[in-house]
Amino acid sequence: MIVKKFTNTSQRFKSIAWSCFLLIAVACSAGTHSRGQFHGHVVGSTDEQIIGKIGKPDEVDSKDPAKPRWIYMKKTFDPDNFNAVDAKAIIILEKNTEGKLVGKDVLFG
Repeated sequence: MIVKKFTNTSQRFKSIAWSCFLLIAVACSAGTHSRGQFHGHVVGSTDEQIIGKIGKPDEVDSKDPAKPRWIYMKKTFDPDNFNAVDAKAIIILEKNTEGKLVGKDVLFG
């Protein structure tokens, strides 16, 4: 094992700062969208637009065909809760007057 000796405080500080940055980046990588970003991408967008912005859902709940729910796993994080990753983001879709599915609401859990 190679142990690096630092010759001055500046090098030590840079090393610690870089390590902290990497830890934060890895911790935040699971949730790729803040709740606000996700909501903005989804509400009012058609199903094709949502897939283009967010990707395909992990699960689809079609129990109510008039209001299908798309479920995304670990795709969002809550900035008001120390960037905790949400287990699920559920998009509630409804058909508009043209018969297209449009995002109406998002539930986070």
